[in-house]
Formats: sequence, C-alpha cells, structure tokens
Amino acid sequence: MQRNGPEGGEILQRTKKIGAKEHLVVVLSIAKYELLISNIRYPLRVVSRFLGPLVWVVPFLLFGKAILGGSTSETLYELTGISHMPTFILVGTIITLVSFNMLWLMAFAIRLESFRGTFESIYACPVSKFDFFLGKLVASTIWSSFYIIGLLVLGVMFLDVQLAWSRAPDAIIIMILLFFAMFGFGLILAGTILVYKESHTILHFVDGLFSLIVPMAYPLEVLPIAIQKISLSLPMTQAVLAARNVLIRDESLLMQGTSIAILSCYIFILIPLGYVFYNYMERKAKKRGVLHKY
Repeated sequence: MQRNGPEGGEILQRTKKIGAKEHLVVVLSIAKYELLISNIRYPLRVVSRFLGPLVWVVPFLLFGKAILGGSTSETLYELTGISHMPTFILVGTIITLVSFNMLWLMAFAIRLESFRGTFESIYACPVSKFDFFLGKLVASTIWSSFYIIGLLVLGVMFLDVQLAWSRAPDAIIIMILLFFAMFGFGLILAGTILVYKESHTILHFVDGLFSLIVPMAYPLEVLPIAIQKISLSLPMTQAVLAARNVLIRDESLLMQGTSIAILSCYIFILIPLGYVFYNYMERKAKKRGVLHKY
C-alpha cells in the first residue's frame, strides 16, 4: 500500500503481518494445488495408489511364507514379541511407505516446479517457503492415505491381520509426530537438491539406504549391531517400532517413551536446523547463479 510523502512523493507502507489463519490458507492452497495438479486429475494415478502397495508388500509376504512355512513364527516372536508375520510386515510397510512418500515430495518440491515450468511463479509469489513446503507435506500425507487404505483392505480381507483397532488414536499421534519429524529431513534434502540439481540420484540413494536399514519387513535385530544403532536414530524406525507396539502388541502410547522422545528431538532440533540449512543453500544457489537452472 502507498501514501503521499511530505514532499508529495509516494512512500511504501509496511505490509501488514499475516496471522495463523492466513498461513493456514496458504498451506491448504498449496496442498490442494499439489493434489489436483499431480494426482487427482489423473484417475489412473488414484487407482494405482490403492493397488501400488501390492507391489511392495506381496513379495515380502510370499518370501516370508516360503521361509517360515506359514504365517506365524516362533523366531519372530522371540525377537519382536509378535508372531503373526503378515501383520508385522503390513504395519511396517504402511509406516515406511508413508514416510518415504513424505520425504520424496518434500525433497522434490522445488525441482518438481522446475519440471512443470512454474518455478518462477512459485518464487515470485509472496509466501513463506516454510508454508510452501508444509503444504507439500500435507498433500503427501493426504495422498499417502490411499496407501494406508489399500494395505488395510488387503490385510483385513486376505491376510487375517490381527490389529488392536482400539489403539488407532495412538497410531495417529505417532503419524503426526512422524509428519513433523520428516519436515526437517525434507528441508535438508530440498536445499541440497536446489544447488546440486541431481534430484533423482540423491533421492534414490537415500530411499535405497533407508529401505535397507529401516525394519519395514524384518526385525531390527537381524541387522549388524552398528547398523541397528544407526537405524534406531532415524525417525522412520522409531515410528515403525512404536506403531507395531501399539497396533499389534496393544501397548499404550505412554509406553513408547523412547520413540516419542527421539521423534520430538527431530521436531524441535531438525526443523529449525533444516530451515536454516535450506535458506543457506538458497543463498548459495543465487550466488552461483544456478537457482533458476534446470
């Protein structure tokens, strides 16, 4: 907004600070944009979200059944306190797929706008990058719900999954903590990709590494001790362990103190760190003159 100065010229007035409601509108608008442009407008993509999890989970189930000779295992029970193999794999797959989907969309957010030809429009828009990335993460979470529905339908109808459904609210709280914990990770990867551009190379490497050490379809205890320690430091692993405890072993959320503490550390430490890192990498990209380059 402008007004006349003391000598007749125009001077700029300070823009009014926006409140939480306006930030929420921005976040939801970006989430809506992402869902409509990338996903919902293509019916086959919606269908693939329900059927896609089969590609992930069925090979693990078949291999597990071939090794165990059935759906239950005493060895699995001794290691994890869970004997039903399909239920064990199903919960681990749901949490892991959701976390990986969050990581991909967050880290790929800016590069995706380059592919669409909307990069300049996004950067010219007077909105916080924090809101932009949060909107992307909300879209990822909503889109991941199709994964969850597809896997749960598979489990209930064909695998006789044995879940403590009364603990669903506890599992939702774990997912909320994972949501914010992945935000910091995503900011760091997004900043790295903004400068070095090799988005698919970086993301495929990180995805493959996490797929190996996060106990999605096997007990954490089968990994080497050193790898176990690294895995236990990751928010995805803690979310998988906590979700299995509440949904399969029927433990309360209060009993997941270690997992909640680690997830909370990621929220309160990695989000500010990730935001500072992204801003640093953005300045670095501008200084190098590569911000706008494909």
